[in-house]
Amino acid sequence: MKPTLFILPVLALVVVAGWIGSERNSISTLEQQSAVLKERLAARSSGSGPDTSSSKAKSPDKLAKEKERIDWKKVAVQMAEMRQSNGMGDMRTMIRMQQKLQSMSKEELVSALDEIAALDLPDETRQMLEQMLIGPLCQKDPEFALTRYIDRLNGDRGVMGWQLSNAMKEWAIKDPAKATAWFDQQIAAGKFDSKSLDGKSRSRMQFEGMLIGTLISTDPAGAAARLTALPADQRAEVLRNNTGNAVKEEDQLAFAKLVRAQLPEGEQARTLAQQASQNAYGEGYTKVTEYLDRIEATPAERAVCVSEAADSKIQQLSQNKKITRDDIDALREWATTQAPGTTDKVTGTALGRSTEVNKKLEFSEAAELATQYHEASGNDDVLVGFLSNGPGYHHKEEARILAGKITDPKRRDEILNELK
Repeated sequence: MKPTLFILPVLALVVVAGWIGSERNSISTLEQQSAVLKERLAARSSGSGPDTSSSKAKSPDKLAKEKERIDWKKVAVQMAEMRQSNGMGDMRTMIRMQQKLQSMSKEELVSALDEIAALDLPDETRQMLEQMLIGPLCQKDPEFALTRYIDRLNGDRGVMGWQLSNAMKEWAIKDPAKATAWFDQQIAAGKFDSKSLDGKSRSRMQFEGMLIGTLISTDPAGAAARLTALPADQRAEVLRNNTGNAVKEEDQLAFAKLVRAQLPEGEQARTLAQQASQNAYGEGYTKVTEYLDRIEATPAERAVCVSEAADSKIQQLSQNKKITRDDIDALREWATTQAPGTTDKVTGTALGRSTEVNKKLEFSEAAELATQYHEASGNDDVLVGFLSNGPGYHHKEEARILAGKITDPKRRDEILNELK
């Protein structure tokens, strides 16, 4: 099976194990945080990753063991342990569970869901188990998953809505007319009515984003019509946070044209940058550059996209290592080729971010690098970008000394006032 076919169920497994980590995280953030897992799955599939022996011919005894009835209460305990380790847990255990779920037929998945529903389990545990199974079911029969679980749309801390919106995408790929008609029927029936004070229906925005992202490929006029029908203050959010990976590479220019035609100028670059940041995961910056060229990005759009992609890249690298000068130099070299005026600001922001995520760069180390880049370029953007992004608040004395090196009096005073 191709690694890409693992992504949706694996994401579900990561989310279940971490129980989203924080309810503040957006779906796009969850997808970014799973990038390392997807890379390992891809490496394993190609034969270069760990535990590749499981892809070889299996003995009858091993095959029989894999077909044994699953003890869902035992699985719940394992998921709880993985959740306590921030959702990653033992990679081989996760991959084996993923393979088990992928091997189950639609009927087996439905039967397992019925079995879990009948077990005497705490609500949270039951939801965790159900969410593990819904992902594969959405892939195998998205129409069935949607029609059976539509009433669960707004429950389970939003995870079910996310999974069902992915089912909407899968169904729209297979039968866009039928999927669209069903969605409109559910809207008319009130299934997607807002229950929040701001009048926004998060579930509808998720579904609209996935459907619009998919329709761009087959019915761009229909995609534009759906976006136009939404309230003006929701269009940017729908495109920015909910299209996910629904937009194919070959449709990215059409997506960019839709963004430029439908959104206010101030929202356009930010929306395109969201897609750019998703391309930052992987080796180097080639995919981001290709994306910017593909959408024919303007200089202003490139500047925002470079900033967002740089932030994603730093987060990715920090998953496994402390950021080094070589990493920052590579970022600077790329930023200079794409948006020269942003290089020093991006440098400072990246150094600030490097002190905050996972394998942290110590503040003193980041400050030393910021000072060196500032002295080399003479551009205050390095120090301003570094000190404006949080790390100085926890090291105010050192940060104020560093702020004193900012040559522009107005900008220096602004930073010093923030550090009081």
